[in-house]
Amino acid sequence: MDYQYFEEESDYIDLDEEEELDEEAVGLDYTYGKAAEVDVEEEDYYVGGEEEELLDGYGVLGLLETLKNCVEPSLLQVLQYVAPMLLLCLLCRLLCLLYSQRRRLTSLAPLHLLHCACGLVLLHCSLGHRLLLLLLLAAVGYLLLQLLRLGRRGARLLAILTVGSQFLYELLIWRRRSDWPQLRGIQMVVNMKLISLGFDLTASSAGGGPQLQARIPGPLAYLGYIYSPATCALGPWVSFACYMDCLVPRNGWLVSLRRLVPNALLCILAVIVSNCVAPALSDFFGDSSHFLVMYWDALSVRSSHYFVGIMAQALLVASDQRLDGIGASSKESDLLGPLVAQPWRIEWPRSISSLVRSWNIPMHEWLKRYIYAPSKLDASSSSRGRILLAVFCTYLVSSLLHGMDLRIYLVLISLAVFAEGESLLRRHLATALDACISANHCPGRQRCRYGHCPSKRGWNSISSWLVGMANLAFTALAIFHLAYLGVVLVGDALEFGEEADNFLWHWQQAGYLSHYIGVATFVLYLFLS
Repeated sequence: MDYQYFEEESDYIDLDEEEELDEEAVGLDYTYGKAAEVDVEEEDYYVGGEEEELLDGYGVLGLLETLKNCVEPSLLQVLQYVAPMLLLCLLCRLLCLLYSQRRRLTSLAPLHLLHCACGLVLLHCSLGHRLLLLLLLAAVGYLLLQLLRLGRRGARLLAILTVGSQFLYELLIWRRRSDWPQLRGIQMVVNMKLISLGFDLTASSAGGGPQLQARIPGPLAYLGYIYSPATCALGPWVSFACYMDCLVPRNGWLVSLRRLVPNALLCILAVIVSNCVAPALSDFFGDSSHFLVMYWDALSVRSSHYFVGIMAQALLVASDQRLDGIGASSKESDLLGPLVAQPWRIEWPRSISSLVRSWNIPMHEWLKRYIYAPSKLDASSSSRGRILLAVFCTYLVSSLLHGMDLRIYLVLISLAVFAEGESLLRRHLATALDACISANHCPGRQRCRYGHCPSKRGWNSISSWLVGMANLAFTALAIFHLAYLGVVLVGDALEFGEEADNFLWHWQQAGYLSHYIGVATFVLYLFLS
């Protein structure tokens, strides 16, 4: 599974609560391989008279025929891809449950071994002989863990080497290999696990002391964590402590089954939209509106990410694995279980900040905890300077994890700029007008600090309608930015030649309007403040 477009997902600086970060996008960087395109036999028609009416009817019929020919192979492709993963996760859970029901659980080694074995079988089904490279990189990662004996400085060095190594793998070895994007996504999750493990183990050694908060995991525990079937193929990131806490399944089988069914249905829906509906609608509206073409093409990319995120949720449910974080956005859903992405908040966002935060929830938690927070605390400059440094470090790490793709860099930095400008402007307007129009969702009637808040005044007042219209305008702007930025990610990241130089064609056709609006947002904020 290719993570290159979506993994990292964009984190952001939340200016209403100084604990958030506004930065990048993208994250699980996951894209799903499209089904082979079906050639639709076209006939030539002469425009004029009855032929013109026939041509107009053929457009609708051709759209329906394309959808019909695309849905069936897409469903078969999903079934072949998803079924082995779910079965291996369920098998691993069953074996762990049987072992844990012994009277005395004397050793956790068999549980780690079960997780490692099932994960390797899963990866072998997807990668074949390329799994040997991942095993080699995992061995190198365990050797790098020995740097933690140097304390906090060792953890920082571990982070630099793991992130830098992913960049070097592509630069020196795999840049022109078509199979590297899939390996890169898997190795990115491994690197995230290594970095989190390093910072967690040295959390108490302030000042770079040599003491560790806990022992470095043994080789078997390390491999079980890295190759757990719930997270090794599609992600998401989970901490070592969370992995250990979920070694023994706790939820009942009926609860898992009740959550697996809606996740499976949503996976099918996401694939059909990504492979069939969005491309067909893009072709259908190709001659009417350039914005609609951008929107449908970008929706294909987003739906591909939704498929991977929802599939990752299904694997978590099948393995009874939970996620890190105690924030409201990371709570489990009663219907779907652990949430990796929230498509409903992406397709209808309150702000750019909210949509990038919902793009990949575990990645957001990882970036905030291990990159943004340490960078902000370690800086010796002013408060604003610390925030800017933290944002820069987060963007740099996220970009390197995503590999060598200029399009990713452009999208990430654009999202950071757009979200920062929007947050600044809306925060200033909300304070000046005492209205609930900030970038964050309203916390509710009891906690909202603004006087003009629909949850306080109700929707019968004029001020509530004005606040709602203002928020609706910002939502429409975020949707435009989402289509504008996402459309450049359509296609293969490893293309070379003349076509690779034209990935900005849609931006050129749009006159770089989204970037002008982003700059204008900053100018308006500076003028008003």
